[in-house]
Amino acid sequence: MSPRKLPSRKGAIIELDDEDLEGEIIIHKNLTQDLLVTTEDKMKLALIEYRDVLISRDEWVSAGALVFSFMSPLLIANFRDAGPFTAETWRTIYFFFLALASYRFVTVFIKMTRNRHKSKIGYMINKMKQAHTSKEEPA
Repeated sequence: MSPRKLPSRKGAIIELDDEDLEGEIIIHKNLTQDLLVTTEDKMKLALIEYRDVLISRDEWVSAGALVFSFMSPLLIANFRDAGPFTAETWRTIYFFFLALASYRFVTVFIKMTRNRHKSKIGYMINKMKQAHTSKEEPA
């Protein structure tokens, strides 16, 4: 038996033979589209925010590296008097910078966890849809 051509309203042709008709056939049609109309300024602001969110995902690496670089000498080094500073002064300097680096690491980690859902494309699209909905009702 030769394939049959089914009529279509918009000119699409679907060819089916007997093997295709065996069993259960489910055809899904999902052709809806959304169109966003926005200004260049709003698009730039949205993309800048999205870029900042993506950058914040990786900031913890450099902040963690700083913590590690200041913590490792405190754990393994034997500080000695050098120049005008005593061994305790050098240790205090390293503790101070370790505290600053730890504070930076914690703030970056908190920022990363708050922005984790914002790094998805769907979030950005939904945000643009919400911010740009028309307040005028169609007539």
